[in-house]
Amino acid sequence: MTKVAKKQFVVVEPLTFTGAQAKGFTYSADGNIKVGQIVEVPFGRRVSLGVVTKTGAKEPEFATKSISLVLDIHPLPPHMIDLAEWLEDYYLASTKTVWQTLLPAGIKRKRRVKPAAKSLTLPKQDQPLSEEQLAAYEKISKSKSTSFLVQGVTGSGKTRLYLELASDQIKDGNSVIVLVPEIALTPQLIAHFEASFPGLVVPYHSGMTEAEKHIAWQRVLDSDQPLVVLGPRSGLFLPLDNLGLIIIDECHESTYKQEQNPRYHAIPTAAKLASLTGAKLILGSATPSLNEVYLADAKRIELIKLTKRVSQHQLPNATIIDMKEKENTGSNHFISKPLLKALTETLASGRQSLLFLNRRGSASSHICNNCGHVSECPTCMLPLTFHADLMKLVCHICNYRTSPTAVCPECHYTDTKFLGSGTKRIESEIRSLLPNARVFRLDKDSADSRNMADIHEKLHKKESDILIGTQMIAKGLDLPHLDTVGVLNADSMLHMPDFSAAERTFQLIAQVSGRAGRGDAPGRVYIQTRTPNHVAIQKAAKGDYWGFVETEMESRKMMSYPPYRYLLKLSISHKSAQKAKALADEQFNKLSGTSKIRLLGPAPAFYERAGGKYHWHIIVKSAERSRLLEIAKSVGTAWKTDLDPINLL
Repeated sequence: MTKVAKKQFVVVEPLTFTGAQAKGFTYSADGNIKVGQIVEVPFGRRVSLGVVTKTGAKEPEFATKSISLVLDIHPLPPHMIDLAEWLEDYYLASTKTVWQTLLPAGIKRKRRVKPAAKSLTLPKQDQPLSEEQLAAYEKISKSKSTSFLVQGVTGSGKTRLYLELASDQIKDGNSVIVLVPEIALTPQLIAHFEASFPGLVVPYHSGMTEAEKHIAWQRVLDSDQPLVVLGPRSGLFLPLDNLGLIIIDECHESTYKQEQNPRYHAIPTAAKLASLTGAKLILGSATPSLNEVYLADAKRIELIKLTKRVSQHQLPNATIIDMKEKENTGSNHFISKPLLKALTETLASGRQSLLFLNRRGSASSHICNNCGHVSECPTCMLPLTFHADLMKLVCHICNYRTSPTAVCPECHYTDTKFLGSGTKRIESEIRSLLPNARVFRLDKDSADSRNMADIHEKLHKKESDILIGTQMIAKGLDLPHLDTVGVLNADSMLHMPDFSAAERTFQLIAQVSGRAGRGDAPGRVYIQTRTPNHVAIQKAAKGDYWGFVETEMESRKMMSYPPYRYLLKLSISHKSAQKAKALADEQFNKLSGTSKIRLLGPAPAFYERAGGKYHWHIIVKSAERSRLLEIAKSVGTAWKTDLDPINLL
């Protein structure tokens, strides 16, 4: 006699549901349905994928629909259900966007495994730990704390420490998550982990195809052995069932904040994941953000310092060059005389140099010498950037492209020119000044995730004498033959209307300066600037991270900015400039009487017109994050809300 399966009632969160009120819907099912299973359910007039979030629900008084299909895969681990609920509440995100973030696309499709992309090959790091590394390792291993901030100078061997801690977890049967700012820019870190844990590393990042990401996700879900997941912030959401350690490398990087819904930040999300699983959390950087330092001061996270390079070499000497002084520039406004002399000497010695510029393209703008008209994007109303190799003016907001004209559209004069400098312009200048040098440019126009391993390999083999790049070269680049670093236009971000401008400037200069002198030569750094006395420039030149932190913390406290206050950015957009302003004014007036908050604005956004619309914003400050959450819930769907924004641009 066949036993009839008992009907049960379960709660399912459909992936097509966008409402913010309900947490799920009750369905009936035959058989043993488990929490975490992915199912198909009828929802409205269509069928939707969903996640079972609760079993043993009470039979409702109304008629229920039945689960159509249970996918033949393992259930998600319970902590993922809890993490999804936390993301919904903490970042005011819909169920739909959260689950679409946590689950891979095309989850029902059958995939064919393809050969992995080429990766950099490096020998296993098995050298003994230095005295500082060993002390840090023992402190983390033996401490009752679960969260640690490792502030280590560039070259102090944070990667070696990560590997040792990860090895202990793997031996104990626990998996590890290692987050990096951008996986395409850190092939060396990937190579070190692959050398230490062959066959156990699972890359997961946006550069992979939908099929590749699905296969990686499925491998993690099905695995009965410990794994090392390595990727950017999305790596947090792979369904590891035995998580023992989370490492966030270069934790100061802005890429750990997602700009689309759900607008989560990897650090608090990782902290929540660690608390749900009992894993330890390691944050590592030479220049941690002030938020992490604040948490360390409040004893909510344990601070560990690595003050020495493992090579025992000192940090490179830095020289500040005032570009306002004619004796420093001469006829060349891009490369100062002292820097050119250093480049020439380094080339003669057979060593490598690096030039950092925070701008792509060949020039900043196309301008008329007669009337001053600047070529702008017709959609975004922002200056276009000239790219000489394309012979195009390009908008870096919407990617609008057009050819430069010799005739000014305003005054019709034939006297136009290109102003400013980008990486392509600097490359051209260097080739002219040092014709015998092998010059290599590294920015998002010359590299992508698929060829970064090749690029790093060429640099390691000294197939380049001078490397020119943007922020890409400030991350994860370890070149033993690099002696000279030049930071061009170091103060370009200082004048941005944002509370974090000084912090980001310091971090970039300190990070790129730290690329020099990692080999057997001391290294030297030249910082070109028009504001040589700014505290961010001065402290970065001295490598004085804690001195900068002290000064900047005082400023943040005085101005009531993070980490001393929480922020909410409210943004409204409209095709009409007048309507956008009117909507912003109306919302500002509604909020004016709210207690325990401070309002800034309303004001046009930094990019006031972009994507064919006008953008205005209101900034709300409060000592209570719950206050901001209430406001974010109340403003309506027309408003874009960003809790805990990392900048105000």
